[in-house]
Formats: sequence, C-alpha cells, structure tokens
Amino acid sequence: MRYLQRGFPWETCSRGGGEGSQAVWGVSDEVSRVGGVKWDIIVHRLITIFERQAISFQALGLTANDPFWATLDRLNQSSGRELIRLERNRLRATQFVGVIQAGEYTIQILPKIDCDPEANTEAVIGSPAYQRAATSAAQNFLYLLTHARQLKLHNQSLATLNTNRGAWLEMLTRLFAVELLTQLQQGFHQDYVRREDLLPYVRGRWNIARQFSRHPNLIRGLDVSYDDYLPDTSLNRVFRLAVDRLQQITRDPQNRQMLADLESWLQPVQLPALLSLVDLDQVKFNRLNERFYPAFQLARLLLEGLTVQLLAGGQRAFAFVFDMDRLFEQFVASFLQTYRRRILPENWRDLPIEMQGGITKRYMVQPIPVSEKPMFLLRPDILLGLPGQPNLIIDTKNKSLPLMQSYRAVAEGDAYQMLAYATQFHCPNILLLYPHTLGAESFPPKALMIEQTSIRLFVATLNLHQPLNHIFPLVQELRNILYSISLQIDSPSEVTWPA
Repeated sequence: MRYLQRGFPWETCSRGGGEGSQAVWGVSDEVSRVGGVKWDIIVHRLITIFERQAISFQALGLTANDPFWATLDRLNQSSGRELIRLERNRLRATQFVGVIQAGEYTIQILPKIDCDPEANTEAVIGSPAYQRAATSAAQNFLYLLTHARQLKLHNQSLATLNTNRGAWLEMLTRLFAVELLTQLQQGFHQDYVRREDLLPYVRGRWNIARQFSRHPNLIRGLDVSYDDYLPDTSLNRVFRLAVDRLQQITRDPQNRQMLADLESWLQPVQLPALLSLVDLDQVKFNRLNERFYPAFQLARLLLEGLTVQLLAGGQRAFAFVFDMDRLFEQFVASFLQTYRRRILPENWRDLPIEMQGGITKRYMVQPIPVSEKPMFLLRPDILLGLPGQPNLIIDTKNKSLPLMQSYRAVAEGDAYQMLAYATQFHCPNILLLYPHTLGAESFPPKALMIEQTSIRLFVATLNLHQPLNHIFPLVQELRNILYSISLQIDSPSEVTWPA
C-alpha cells in the first residue's frame, strides 16, 4: 500500500524574490515571522527548464561531481522513474513536468505550452523572452491540470491564476489556499465522528464483551462507543495534512501567511502521521460538505503527487511531478467528454465515449490452447462508438513533430500499435493526435491508408500554445478535426473483419 508521509522536519525556509527569481537569492541572517512561525532566509536558486530540454552543468555553475547530482539520482531511484536524466555533462528533462527541490536548488520543469507571442523557450535561460515563456507556460499548465483532472474550482479561486505570476507550484499552492480559506470562512465543516473511550458513565453504546475482555476492572471506566459532532473529520484531516506538507515546501511569503492562517483554522483537527490512498478514497461528499470538494481535489492532487527522499543530516528532497504523456491523454479525453455536444459531429453526438481502462478489453495474442491467458493488453485512449465496432479510436501521443510534413514523422512502432487497435477492436478509423509544434505548418487531419486494407490512420495536431482558460478556440479546433474525419470515413458496416 502506498502511503503519503507526513511533512518535512525543516526548521528553515527561504524567502523568494517573486516573479522572475531565476538567479541565486541572497544570504542573510534576517529572521521573519509569519503566523508566529520563525523563518530563516537561506540561499535558494530556481532553475526553470522545459520538458525534454537539456542544460549543461556549466550553465548552472555546477561541476560534474557536485553532490546535487547524487541527490537527483536518489530521487529517480526512490520514485522508480527517470524524473530527470543525468547525462555526461548536462541534465535533461524527460516527459515528467513539475518541481524537484533539494537543498538550495529547485528545478521547475514546464511543458512546452507557452502562449505569449513574445516568449521563446529556446532563448537564453533567464532572458526576458525565456522568462515570459516560463510564466505563460506555468499558467497554462494549471489550466491544463484543471481540465485533465476535472477540478471543479470556484470562480474566486480561478481568478488567482490571472494575477499570480510565480512558479507554478506556488500558483497551485495559492489556488488551494484561496479555495480552502474561502470555504472555511463561510463555515467550518463538522460531522458526527465515531469515538471510543473509557468514561465513568454510559454514553452511546456500552461494549460489554470488550469491557470484560480488556478492562474487567470497572474502576478505569466503562468502555463505550458514541457519535460526537466534531470538526475532526476525515475530510478535515486531509486538509490538515496538505497544509502541513505545503508549509514545509512553499517559499512564497504570501502563501506562507495563508497556510499559517489555515493551520490556525484547523487546530482542532488531528494531524495524521500518514494517509493511504484508500483513506483518500473513503472521504465521502454530500449536500452538507460538497462545497469543500474543489479544495479536496486540490489537496489530493498535492498529496498524491509528492515523492520524498531522505538525505544525510535529516534533510529531505522532494519531487512533485506529472507524466506529461499521461496528462495530455487525460486532458484530451476530459475535454472531449465535457464539451462533447459542442465538439462531435451531429451523427456522433449520441454515441458512447469510453476512456482508457473502460469495460472493453482486447488482447493482441491468444496462446494455443485458448485455455491459457491472453497476452499484450491493448488500451486505446478513447473509443468513440459502440464497444463491438466503434466509429473512431483516438490515441494521443505527446511527441514533438517536425515543422514540415509532420505526418511523415509518425513512429513505425506507433503505426503498428494503431494497426493492432484497428484489427482487434474492429474499427477501421484511427486518429493519432499530437500536440502542435510551435512554428510548424498547420494541416487538416491527414489520412494514411494501410495498404491492402480499408483501415485509415488519421494524423492531426492540437494547438496548446494558446490560453487554455479560453475554451472556444480549442472546442472549435477539435470540432474541425472530427468533422473532417467524419466526412472522409466510410460506414463501418462496409468492412469485413475476421471472426
């Protein structure tokens, strides 16, 4: 079982320089107080790079034997994933985007979804054009997260994204803090909590059998179980742990102040030593606490995404990252599901949409005899249509295509994978959907015929280099892609599939 461990034992925290704090922050003995908590200012450096981008050790001012690289290697090992690649004389971001922090260094890895016309992700790191790219990409990243994870945020919380220009994790922290504070100020969540205690009187139910097996001496009290109306609920414990976790990693003074306020609000709530994913799944919502659901979604997102590595001297490093390959898939699936009536062609609007991991399962290989288990589970991202013979299969690929004739860069392995989907799911129409490469030519869905079959492989791109809080252009773009495909395909009934 995976556990979400309790916060960090740091007693110091750096104080940031706000927007554009790319350089090393100064060393000082100054001490500030936020919410009665003492914060020492320490050296800190924020390094911002983009997914799959490389940066030399020399550009970072570090040598090849700096202990920072060993810390990153341990983080990779503890997470079981290559969060960041350490090459001979440089580091390279992989498909994981987010924040990695160890000691005085924080590496912010952003997806290439910047939307500022004056931005340039290939400019010199720290230059104004690069900083503009980082700022717009960080904001777009949070909007992409809200769609991909279907975060149902209130308008007041979303408004903070339009004014916050800091690092993206600080923006996410601000989003959570504003959302939870807004709801707590409207009223504290309380519920009946099951309590068990030894009391000098009967309250609720007297556990007689347990009384005489554990506490036969009645001098210690009666073993009773009862319900009490308290704020110490499972929901509030999630919030308490999330606040405690964020207090140890945030470097933004305003965020620290808001988290200190939240800690004061949540003082009556027990701080759990750990929470399992099962614990999070058991939090239930009804009409009395549903207004806290957006804050819970953010708290869960923060608690689930953290990888912690214990370092020498009791310090900790952490990584809070997302697999951008998976996130792009979730974004497209969620966006299509949410706006299906506005995106799908008229003759497809009433068709079921099945996401990856749905009820339909197909395998590539069936060993002989058939009593053996099948091999190689096939998991297309989106099935549009009836399970037995869908109208269209959509598979997303978070890969960068070349600027010209992008469709010719489809990987051979991806083409074979789509052929397997087509034959096993009895669907002659497959769409490979890529993110649009900035500066690449735009083209309508390109149809590639699989020779000696009636299978069509369509290739299209979706432009994420635009403000993702404005949904109409994205809705229109997806609508155009699917309308174009619907006009090119034949009826599935014309295709004869092997039994």
